[in-house]
Amino acid sequence: MKRIIDLKIDEEAVVQKILAKEPVKGRLLSMGIVKGAKIKVIAHTLDRQTWDILSNNTKVALRDEEANLIVVKSIYE
Repeated sequence: MKRIIDLKIDEEAVVQKILAKEPVKGRLLSMGIVKGAKIKVIAHTLDRQTWDILSNNTKVALRDEEANLIVVKSIYE
């Protein structure tokens, strides 16, 4: 299972599953990070603790713990 933390900068993927529990899951859903959503990794910090992604034309910053709970499938596979 590939997670957001496994993606490279500028790589695009489709959300397959969100493993987070409430309230984190609700927060992700409210930001448009839902099953089937197309996302793109824009940047991450050098230590990969924070991830900037684009989801439905909205830039979202995720902590490493949150990004690790989102299962994705790369569009390039």
